[in-house]
Amino acid sequence: MNDNEGFSLISVPNEYVGDVYRLLADLSERQDLAERGSLVPTEAQANGRLWPLEKLIQFANDRSKTASIIGEILDVLVDRPERRLSIDELAKQTERPRSQVKMVWTHLGRTIRARYDTKTWPLTAKWAANMEPRPEGPNVVYYWLTDEQAELWKQARDASRDS
Repeated sequence: MNDNEGFSLISVPNEYVGDVYRLLADLSERQDLAERGSLVPTEAQANGRLWPLEKLIQFANDRSKTASIIGEILDVLVDRPERRLSIDELAKQTERPRSQVKMVWTHLGRTIRARYDTKTWPLTAKWAANMEPRPEGPNVVYYWLTDEQAELWKQARDASRDS
C-alpha cells in the first residue's frame, strides 16, 4: 500500500499554508454539517431553554455579519410568532440571497458557542417531517419564534435601540 494513497501532495507558498489548513477545516466542517443536515439544530438546541434577556440584548447589539443577518430574520419572525418560514421564504422576506440565508445557520452555531457560551439557538427550527401537523410539500427546514421567544426578542430589540 502506498503511504500517499488517498492524498495528493501539492506545493503551497509558505505564507498560504495556514489559509490552506483553514480551508480544509472549513470544507471538512461543511461536509460534516451537510451529512448531519445541520441547517437545523438538534432537538436539544431547538427546544432548549429560552435565552436570557441579557444575552438576547447582547446578540441584538452584536454587529457581526452573522448576528446582523440572524437579527433581520428574528425581526421578520417576531411579527407573527409561530409562523413557520423556510429558507426560501426567509430570503424573500429579508431580501437576502438564498445562499446567504442558507449558510448563516452554520455560522450561527459557531458564533453562539464562541460568544454566548450556548449551543441553544435563539429561535425554533425543525424539519417538516418532524413537525405536527406536517406541512404539505417537500421536507425542508422551517424556522420560527414561539410566543415566548418573540416576546423576549421584542424586549431585546427595544433595549438595544435604547442603548
